[in-house]
Formats: sequence, structure tokens, C-alpha cells
Amino acid sequence: MLRDTGVHFGLGCGGASVAEVLAVLPEPVPVSLGERLSRPRGSIAGVVAGRKIKIHPVAERTDDMLVAMPLTIGAETCRLHMSAGLIDWLAQPLMLEGALIDEKPLPRAVLLELAGLDFIRKLETHVGEDIRLGDGDVTQTHHALDMAIEADGEMMPLRIELAERHRETLADFLDRLQPPEPADLSGVAVEMVVEAGSQDLSMTEIESLSPGDVVMLAHHRPVVVANGKLVAAARRKADGVELDGPFYPLSRRAMVGSLADIRSGKENAHLVHFIAESARITTTIGAIDALKPQQALPLSSFNGTGVDLVVDDRRFGHGELIMIGAGLGVRVVSLFPADSRTA
Repeated sequence: MLRDTGVHFGLGCGGASVAEVLAVLPEPVPVSLGERLSRPRGSIAGVVAGRKIKIHPVAERTDDMLVAMPLTIGAETCRLHMSAGLIDWLAQPLMLEGALIDEKPLPRAVLLELAGLDFIRKLETHVGEDIRLGDGDVTQTHHALDMAIEADGEMMPLRIELAERHRETLADFLDRLQPPEPADLSGVAVEMVVEAGSQDLSMTEIESLSPGDVVMLAHHRPVVVANGKLVAAARRKADGVELDGPFYPLSRRAMVGSLADIRSGKENAHLVHFIAESARITTTIGAIDALKPQQALPLSSFNGTGVDLVVDDRRFGHGELIMIGAGLGVRVVSLFPADSRTA
């Protein structure tokens, strides 16, 4: 039975929601610290001296015009590399005579710290340690991280060399502030089935079917089922099938067993779900997400009233849809060998 769970996936299933429902994602595996820091992320908005910036946590490495200076975080001294363009941009509010990049290293670092003091103070609250520029000696090997600052439409390279402890702190900070971008699942394959209707039958009834028999369908409004997890109403046309509403989660059918349940003799597993299947195609999550109501489904073939007879996701024959009064039934046209129905 299809039951409205109250969860609505929207006209196109809601972007990430459809991917989460349809995709079979592998269990997360531990990743190295370097991999955590190099994962693609969105930019992080910030303010330096009252000017808006965007920080790009992952950028291409460049050695063009980078100026190095000591960076002390807590008790450890690391190294910071800035491009000449970034130094000039930071110095603009100071209205200095001459270029800041031409100053001696220590005065230059002090002035840069002054120019970015509001941003540095905010960083200190997240890191929990004092941050100073231009003070201290770098005595140990550090790991380099290439970033970029975007301001006024310009990308300005920035590299920071951090000890292992501070790299981990930075990774935790970035994961909280701007989690890595999710993997693109739009190309993941999805099996989409058009069901003309269904009925719950006993195994005895299934085994007794013969060509010419008619099975009345209890549920005879066409639906589209994606990977057995999402379902949407459909409308049959002379030349195909179109979507007739949004996708919803497909709830389990209560009190209906599978062929495996019946063969194992499980208690109460006395019925199987018989489906009259109009079409079955393999598509992608991206294509499913893009579907809108009243849009024709991308079926490679459509046989009008012809259907496959399916139990437990296994085809066992062919049939033809027929109207009987106000109801819809399926006339059995042909059946596969008996063993294939229960194998």
C-alpha cells in the first residue's frame, strides 16, 4: 500500500533530498588530515577592516610574488605567505606613503597585523589562542596550505604553513564553518518502473494463473517508482506516460510477504505483491530530479496496454490491460516456464 508519509520531495524531488533517498552511499572511510583540508568547499565570507572578502579554503598552488613572514599562533611560530597584491590591498586603509611591500619585514608585519586586526581578533576567538604576525623564529617543518582571498573581484593567493596540531584545529574549524561540498550524485544510475496497477495474491493464485485469466487490480492508478524508494503518480497517454505529481517516499507494504518468505515458511507470509508493469528504464538521479509534473517520462519503448507480470521484482509473464466496468484488470497473455515464477 502506498501511504502518504507527509514528506514532500518537491516538483523535482528537492535536489539533495532525492540523491540521499535514491543513492546507495558507501560507508564513510577515515581520511587523512591532508585529505580533509583539500576537499572542495564553498567560499567563506568575512570582513577585513570593514571590507567584505571571501576566503577560498582550497586554491591552486602558486609561487608568484609570495612574501613570507613569521606567524605565531599560541606558543608555536609558523609561516605565512602573501602575494604582493594582497599586501597592497590590506594596506589601502592605512593610507601609507609608498608601498608596504617595500618596508622591512618586521615593520611590514606589524602594519599588516594592524590592517587586519578586526579579522585576526575574530580568528582568535575561534582558535582560542593569540595570533601575531612578524614575531618568532620558525624552527620546525610545517605543512603548507594554499588558499586565496577574493576581494573587489580579484583573487589573491595566500599560503599558510602550520604544525600538525594547528592543521587539525583548522580542519575542525572549516568543517564546522563550511563543510565540504557533497559528492555529485547526479550521474548515479536509477531504475525507474512504471506500474499500471497491483494486487496482493496468494502463492496458490500465482501458480494457478493461465493465459486468458484476468487479475483485477486493487490499485490501478499508474505510478512511477524509482529504485523502489520513491513513488509519484503518473498518467497514461496514447503514446506514453507522463508524471502527474511530486515524488514521495514509498512505504513498505504491510502484511505482504516475498517469495523468499513463502519458501521459508515464515508465519503470516501468505501473500505476494503482483504488479502489472508498463515500462522499466535505467536513468540517473539528475534526470529524476529534473522531472516536473505533466512532463513525459523518457521511455525508450511503450506498448500501450501491454504489461509485464511481476512478482518480487521478477517478471514471469506478459499481459494486457482491460477495463471491466469501472475497474481495471490485466488479462494474462503468456507465462514463462513455471520454475521462473518461483525461482
